[in-house]
Amino acid sequence: MAEMEQTVPKEQKITGAERKQHGLFKKRRAGIVLSKDEVIEINAGRKALKAEMKDRGLYNRKDFELTASSMGLYFDKSRFLGFLWFFKGKGLWILLAAAVATLAAIWYASQITQMRGHFTINMSDDMFREGFVLSETADFAKPTTYLFCEPAVDVPCISIQDLPEDLDTHEGQHNANYFAYTFFVRNEGESTVGYTWQISLNSESQSLSDACWVMVFEDGEMAFYAEMGADGQAEALPAVDDNTRGYIKAPLMEFAKDPERQYQVIAEKGALTYYRLTPIPFESDTVVASGIQTEVKPMDVHRYTVVIWLEGDDPECTNDKIGGHVGMQMDMKLIEE
Repeated sequence: MAEMEQTVPKEQKITGAERKQHGLFKKRRAGIVLSKDEVIEINAGRKALKAEMKDRGLYNRKDFELTASSMGLYFDKSRFLGFLWFFKGKGLWILLAAAVATLAAIWYASQITQMRGHFTINMSDDMFREGFVLSETADFAKPTTYLFCEPAVDVPCISIQDLPEDLDTHEGQHNANYFAYTFFVRNEGESTVGYTWQISLNSESQSLSDACWVMVFEDGEMAFYAEMGADGQAEALPAVDDNTRGYIKAPLMEFAKDPERQYQVIAEKGALTYYRLTPIPFESDTVVASGIQTEVKPMDVHRYTVVIWLEGDDPECTNDKIGGHVGMQMDMKLIEE
């Protein structure tokens, strides 16, 4: 993981009425015509991202476009070829324009399918303007407005009890046989405001999310999440109707935000206590988890660690997941947004 500094052009700091684009062919994102300031901001972000990736030895254009797209740093494909029918032989030009548009669509789709497990952290424009910054170190030596992480590759299926106790003591990326990333959010503005965060899926193959468990530490308090079970009920290990076994040591329970909800005692035999683990279900097919900070004062700092692993004891962790991938992102917005 690397921190990326986003240079904000002087023009972008102008406040007041929204400045419109001029010219016949206006830049759009998701079909919406952008303002001139938004175009400047996106171009600055793409320039900073490209420089950062080159510094890290990443020159692949596909990786750049996929990372930029996940951060919202993209424009819709140009439709300028549509005017060619005005020229002579318009039938040929229409055919040519259609062919180019088709090839562009195929190329764009191919880029999306190649995004294999990237994790990004993004702040909304309003949070940026309010004065919030991100950092992967507690000293905020290199503050930025977005972060992206390298995927964990060729990871095996493990158990939650294989996760180390010191997950939340590192800074930046600390992958092992799991994905793990720690970062910080600071309010460098002048107002006390609140924000929300949301982790969502942005790419997937072979339904790998069915076997992925996600753990989030927020200021030292931990919760873990998983897809609903095949029966439509919250996943549980062991299953709720199986009291013949359990986890002798409740992994990471001392950090749990709600231990009574996520760790249930199955039985006590002598000096041993057997536990059932119940992850909080993903909020939807695309949203993993969300949270809120209601009153963030100037210079307040909040710490996050996100861990993702393939839970080997999950019934959905089967051989048909081999070769799959999953990508996620964490988005932060002001409460009023």
